[in-house]
Amino acid sequence: MTFSEASEYVMPFGKHKGRTLDAIASDDDGLLYLDWLRGERDGSGAEIDDALESYLDDPTIQKELERVR
Repeated sequence: MTFSEASEYVMPFGKHKGRTLDAIASDDDGLLYLDWLRGERDGSGAEIDDALESYLDDPTIQKELERVR
């Protein structure tokens, strides 16, 4: 999955259900939530796992994560 596709991925559950990854990550708390969620997932290769991986491994997003941690 490309970064662009991942940024438009719509969260299928939880408090952010119906929001895109990009919208969730628009504030520090949301970005930290996505990072936490990736750590909680089992990496089974589900579409959400691919989306989180592609989105959070982007160099620009990595810089933002470093800033807020």
